[in-house]
Amino acid sequence: MIGWGGNWLGKTKQMITRTIQRTIFVLLFLTLNSLVAIGPHDEPATTSPNVSQSRKPNVLFIAVDDLRPTMGCYGDGNAITPHLDGLADRGIRFNRAYCQVAVCNPSRASLMTGLRPDTLGVWTLPIHFREAKPDAVTLPQWMRRHGYTAVSHGKIYHNPTPDPQSWSEPIRNLPRLPTFYPEGTRDVVRKAMNELPANDWRKNNLRGPATSAPDLPDHKVLDGARTDLCIEDLRRLGKSQQPFFLAMGYIRPHLSLVAPKKYWDLYDPDKLPVLIGEKIPQGAPPYAMHNNSELSHYVDLIGMPKPWDDDELSADKARRLVHGYHACVSYVDAQIGRLLKALDEEGLRENTIVVLWSDHGWKLGEYRGWGKMTNYEIDARVPLIIAAPAMKTSGQSTESLAGLLDLYPTLCELTGLEIPDFAEGKSLVPILRDPDAEVHPSVTSQYYRKHEGREYMGYSMRTDRYRYIEWRDFGTGEVTFQELYDHSTDDGESGSASNLGKRETKNLAETIEPSVLNRLSSLLRSTHPPRKLNMTPAVHTSPSGPGRLPVDMTFENRADVDVKVYAITTTGRRGRGRTLQPGASITLNARIGGAYVVESSDGKIHEIHSPSWPMRTVVIGQ
Repeated sequence: MIGWGGNWLGKTKQMITRTIQRTIFVLLFLTLNSLVAIGPHDEPATTSPNVSQSRKPNVLFIAVDDLRPTMGCYGDGNAITPHLDGLADRGIRFNRAYCQVAVCNPSRASLMTGLRPDTLGVWTLPIHFREAKPDAVTLPQWMRRHGYTAVSHGKIYHNPTPDPQSWSEPIRNLPRLPTFYPEGTRDVVRKAMNELPANDWRKNNLRGPATSAPDLPDHKVLDGARTDLCIEDLRRLGKSQQPFFLAMGYIRPHLSLVAPKKYWDLYDPDKLPVLIGEKIPQGAPPYAMHNNSELSHYVDLIGMPKPWDDDELSADKARRLVHGYHACVSYVDAQIGRLLKALDEEGLRENTIVVLWSDHGWKLGEYRGWGKMTNYEIDARVPLIIAAPAMKTSGQSTESLAGLLDLYPTLCELTGLEIPDFAEGKSLVPILRDPDAEVHPSVTSQYYRKHEGREYMGYSMRTDRYRYIEWRDFGTGEVTFQELYDHSTDDGESGSASNLGKRETKNLAETIEPSVLNRLSSLLRSTHPPRKLNMTPAVHTSPSGPGRLPVDMTFENRADVDVKVYAITTTGRRGRGRTLQPGASITLNARIGGAYVVESSDGKIHEIHSPSWPMRTVVIGQ
């Protein structure tokens, strides 16, 4: 929160009328809690009699997976998003906010730990950040240390490992939900898998269709059911004297594109933009684009063409995906509307900071691409809205550069907490006070790529005018390729909606004035100096000779809560967790050099163990 200083209220409080007293009381609350601006909200909510007005503000932390700025408040005339638009009216909309990595796991891990991907050592999907950096302190952990109750629903971290250390309570399980695919879908998938070649990676991993429009009520589909639970917790936590950090992570519009039929019916698919005849950026390296493999997981898109193929996705299939994406955005918008309505009904608006963010953007045919996973504007740019109580800048937007990495220090300052030394972002509070303020001269995204047996890390830096991309050898830091795009002159609008901004169309690195390239490269290196990177995380199986010595390893749970035991691979991936109830034990066939992570369901236990000779029993919770 933003500190304003002063304590002149006490001596005058008893001498003023009730009306003035209420106003001054609000000012005192803002002084003590350092909020964004002095002055009551335009539409104050009724104060709950059960809540102390001197406590720190709550935080409602809303994540939406794979959401690009397909929202009315971002200028998309096709999107039907009244509740998101309403949230923008009561907060500040960041028009140039960017993720750290344009794929779920590393983006979320970076945001939640406050660490750059290179510091954390998480750049790809499989590795849980606890194996990369076991002592990382997440944003909800930090807030719990300072008196907050932290509760989570849905996808905040990359599934399936939700990080129980972060939360005050175990994550609640959903009720059983009906299938959202038509009857017979399983037989269609099984038949398609049988017809795949024996060496096809989807032989036992093929999914149902990429889209579905079930005729079900909202709460019988995943995000609606999760919203029900989140609202229950919102009402419960709002009655406590302890401030809360309540995280709600929506899975849609992530694939598969599933939303109740009524949200599909909001749109005329023939009026939605479908991009045909797109081209990849001219002069880009061959490893710049992703291969669209994410969609080829689905039975109706097995033959998904790559961006560089001669063929492209048919107009009918493209239209179906665009339609499904918009339907999912409207479905999530409705659930967020329910959540914000509950916030108002509980009288919590005046003491709750609301943050809306997405983990990365998404391509709907741009560059002949579908999905995320590039270093370009369409994938790196994300919607970001911050609404704090009594903001004088409510309803405004900003062109100032921001990164998701900045949310950690921003929420610390907004809630009056110390910003930890390890946080590598910068607080966006100056921009919340003044939308024209500048916090960053540039923000950087990055993406790991493997191409023809060689590994690369691409660093993509966005300045006010340029997007500069520097590809480096992953193991040495040697520069292998440079890309430069001038966003002040590039003429490629992203689709038919101006809200998605300029496109990268032609690499100018070889034709631009060398001094420009050198200046941008120096700016990038000031935050991301070239160095050797290592994909192997801190916790991993470490082979110790041929075959490794086999040894049994026993885990005994003497804690009063369930624990999970995860075997860790040589690459740091978690195997399937084995649950141990209180009093239970398990003996595993281990090998010297192996590694295991033990976590309790309440987050109080996080231990790392390796087998030894002779065999030993690991006692948990002793």
